[in-house]
Amino acid sequence: MTRRVGVLTAEPDRLLITQIAQAGLGFVVLDAEQTTLSADRCADVVRALAGSGVEVSVRVPDLAPQTLVTYANIGVTELLLPQVRTLAEIEAAHRATRFPPAGTRSRQVSYASRYGTEFSGAPRIAVLVETVDAVEQAASFAESGLVGAAWFGPTDLADDLRANRPEAVSRLPELIDRALGVFREHGVPVGLPAADAAGVAAAFARGADACSVYWEKCLLNVLRGLTEAGR
Repeated sequence: MTRRVGVLTAEPDRLLITQIAQAGLGFVVLDAEQTTLSADRCADVVRALAGSGVEVSVRVPDLAPQTLVTYANIGVTELLLPQVRTLAEIEAAHRATRFPPAGTRSRQVSYASRYGTEFSGAPRIAVLVETVDAVEQAASFAESGLVGAAWFGPTDLADDLRANRPEAVSRLPELIDRALGVFREHGVPVGLPAADAAGVAAAFARGADACSVYWEKCLLNVLRGLTEAGR
């Protein structure tokens, strides 16, 4: 499988989106969870990158059916579901984003449906593994056939462990590697985050199929490095 690199951002301004396309990155993840990023701005990015070969994913604000349909209708390639804990949540997301008879999505005239002329497409459903429950349910998620990709959120997963399984916090890398292996065994692509280019290489060495760099954090580190270099 081809390894893919992309960026995660909550501030997709025009310059960044242009540079993502020119750099040849494989995807951009728009972070709409607990940020000010709106569906309208995400829609602008989808249109700006149309035909570029760059996939657009959205980390959605919540798992409500109307939220999922809203982002599906703007034409994103992938919906990244945060804080997933049960297979039932994935099943509900799948139904909400598929047209009948596979789901309950209305045949809305939208960009995704080519303005009412094409109703066969649907975004890929990806899960963000950032809870203890998601780690424990990795096999059932992978076996469901509904999950198109699995991404790991080590920071939130560590927090969930501290709150619910404090004795297991020290085993975080082991838990991630085990769940990552489960998804890969079932043919589900897996993604890991990285802070920089070195982190990208480490993620692929760990077995990831894709790697995302949180752009705002990466940019801050670059600027701090410039500041230090000038002292």
